[in-house]
Amino acid sequence: MKKILIVCFLTVFSLTIQSQNNRGKADDASRISLSTFIPDNILENTPSARKLFATKLGQVATRSGMGGVGATGDNRFIISGDINILTKSITATAPVKYLVTIEATIAVGDGIDGKAFSTEYIEFKGIGNSEDKAFISAIRKINPRHKLIQQVIQDGKDKIIEYYNSRCDFISKGATTLADSRKFDEAVFQLNQVPEVTKKCYDQSMDLAVEITKRKFEFECQSKISEAKALLANGDFSGASSILNFFTQDMDCFSDVEALLKQINVGVCSKYLGEARGHWANRNSRSAANALAKINASSPCYQESLQVAQEISGLLDEREQRDWDLNYEKYKDGQAIENRKLDNADAMIKAARDVGVAYGKNQPKKVTYTRIIK
Repeated sequence: MKKILIVCFLTVFSLTIQSQNNRGKADDASRISLSTFIPDNILENTPSARKLFATKLGQVATRSGMGGVGATGDNRFIISGDINILTKSITATAPVKYLVTIEATIAVGDGIDGKAFSTEYIEFKGIGNSEDKAFISAIRKINPRHKLIQQVIQDGKDKIIEYYNSRCDFISKGATTLADSRKFDEAVFQLNQVPEVTKKCYDQSMDLAVEITKRKFEFECQSKISEAKALLANGDFSGASSILNFFTQDMDCFSDVEALLKQINVGVCSKYLGEARGHWANRNSRSAANALAKINASSPCYQESLQVAQEISGLLDEREQRDWDLNYEKYKDGQAIENRKLDNADAMIKAARDVGVAYGKNQPKKVTYTRIIK
């Protein structure tokens, strides 16, 4: 009976969760990302050039697939830059032209600890009607595809992967300590910082994130059951079931969840059978077909729904029958897609990811970085 209920629950009531394998998808929460950081004193007297320099650094990261910050809103790794003026002069022409030669330093590193992982120095020349425009002219020549720039990005990426792999046990221990203090969301958030490209550490971290997420659900079980009961009392079967999505047989409270799932099953059957009969009483076969199609094959009233469908079908004329067949099958097919059976492991990975992202979104977005270019 428990297995039947779980199958029914996962197929019929997982209306707000879509099946996906997060291990195979490099999204904002799993890839390495770099925030752009320029120390305050860099190009402080030429604001337009400073703004362009920041944009260029962002383009370098983006073109390398490492742009922006992660979905959790926290990022310790940065791409940073500095400008060293090698030469600066003006022409004897009218109007006067400004000539500059700059050495652009581009680095990738840990912005929290202030440690550079990789650094490159590249010279650029510029000319303009003002000093600011001369610097802009030089900075425009920074090409994200430049082989030295690509190398500094790759070296930085390799060091970031090494950072996680060398600290993986420390990260896991820290998350476990947080979970032991019932800081489940923060623990999962910390584990979510590990990017997918670290492979072994990522898998280890996600396994622990799933374990801690289960602990979180176990701890919150009774309060979630109370929420689900309130929704059920208001006839919100979808909302009630979505709250219970990840409670499994190994949890102490599962007997209470199981009893509530039975009530939801009965409630869904009563609701949609009643709607179907009401629609048919008004000769609205299309709406009746829609209601009956929402009753999944795992529902206790499925056979009764088939009998109702057969009764309605037997009373239709030829035109109505064609319309019925078309709509009944269409609604059934649509419901089958919507209620696609979830792989429980993938669903728990998504749940762990969602917990971490939700925690991150509620944290201050301002990160104070330390200069990595000395």
